[in-house]
Amino acid sequence: MVDNRLIDELRQIVGNENILTSKISLETYSFDASPYSGRPSVVVFPTTTEMVANIVNIANKNDIPLMPRGAGSCLSGGAIAPDGSIVISLTKMNNILEIDPLSKIVLVEPGITNKQVQLAVEQYGLMYAPDPASQNISTIGGNIAENAGGIRGVKYGSTKDHILGLEVVLPTGDVITTGNIHSQVEPELDLTYYFCGSEGTLGIVTKAWLALSPINPEVKTMTAIFGSLEDAGSCVAEIIAKGVVPTTMEIMDNTVIKAVDDYLKLGFPRDAEALLLLEIDGFPSDVKTQVNSIINAFASNHALSYKIAGNEQERLDLWKARRSVNGALGKLKPANIVHDIVVPRDRLALMLEKVAQMAKKYGIIIGQVAHAGDGNLHPTLYYDHRIPEEVEIVEEACDEIIKETIAQGGTISGEHGIGIEKLKYMPLAFSKPTLNLMKNIKDAFDPKNICNPGKLLPQITED
Repeated sequence: MVDNRLIDELRQIVGNENILTSKISLETYSFDASPYSGRPSVVVFPTTTEMVANIVNIANKNDIPLMPRGAGSCLSGGAIAPDGSIVISLTKMNNILEIDPLSKIVLVEPGITNKQVQLAVEQYGLMYAPDPASQNISTIGGNIAENAGGIRGVKYGSTKDHILGLEVVLPTGDVITTGNIHSQVEPELDLTYYFCGSEGTLGIVTKAWLALSPINPEVKTMTAIFGSLEDAGSCVAEIIAKGVVPTTMEIMDNTVIKAVDDYLKLGFPRDAEALLLLEIDGFPSDVKTQVNSIINAFASNHALSYKIAGNEQERLDLWKARRSVNGALGKLKPANIVHDIVVPRDRLALMLEKVAQMAKKYGIIIGQVAHAGDGNLHPTLYYDHRIPEEVEIVEEACDEIIKETIAQGGTISGEHGIGIEKLKYMPLAFSKPTLNLMKNIKDAFDPKNICNPGKLLPQITED
């Protein structure tokens, strides 16, 4: 329990201006972007690693749960504060500490946003490749916790592929540094990857060394319209089979196309069943070759039409459409559940069709967007949370989507994490020995289970 004595101790660490205890302030930090909520006892805003370690020591000594928090944009409930917890908001640790253009490395604190990092390194002709749709608000610390991907994931991978090293405060209060930042030779056991995707359950990142990539000289953005989701999915499979690796390859279904067009008035064909949005980057000769291969794939998969962005404004409009999907669809119903599933690429078309059939079966709105190049689908189910019957129907549909994903050889999360939302599905996706091993790792890092408890790992019951 966080009593007045502990609050005074926390206030001495962070200062009176960096602590929140009022009921209305705590209410603000009881939510993330999921439908869940919690009841924290106090929110603190450390500005140094030493402060974080001191806060963790207090929590560890008194068996108080901790919730490390960035922007709170998590969609699976991973940033929900456990009842009675200390929320450690890292938003004031938001500095770029060093940019090394020669080594293509940037050292940042966890509270800086993804977009701020992008803008800072662009002036050196470099980019930080992971670019989640929430990049304007999501923090690097949160991206690491969820192993965020983004629309460039098909070519450049996810956050873990661009983390060279971390400074981490462990749940015991110890501070460690992981990775081998300036060497191509990796340590035999690099602890860095334990923290990527661990949803803040193993420790609190206080610094991150990020790998940067050169901005390629040529970029082409293309769209194609299809009469069916099956044709669009088959086109994706053919493009990848040809050896073409687009920077991005996104699918939007008819529900999304119409919602985005209503929102932005871009003149999208409202009768299209699917829109495929691609971007290719590289050297001009390579890009030209890839564009020709993609056009051939459009033709062989019955694309109704295609377009290559003729200028930068057209390109930006297309990406504005993709990044506005959540806002556009939010007008359809008061509440939504954003699923995050991955299937093998050769099952993408089938899975898109199956989800569309589920929407008809349950009589609900499901908008589908997908990072199609790596089989990562985001079916979003829209409903009125004030109507119990709608809530029940949506929950049934969610269960069916997950079970179908597993049946197709897929995984239950691509980049949004397990959080609270998918805890109940973990025994379906992983064997008991695997879950036990995960629990053993958690116990080794966090023997008192104070660091974001109740997320990622389900309770393991005996048969």
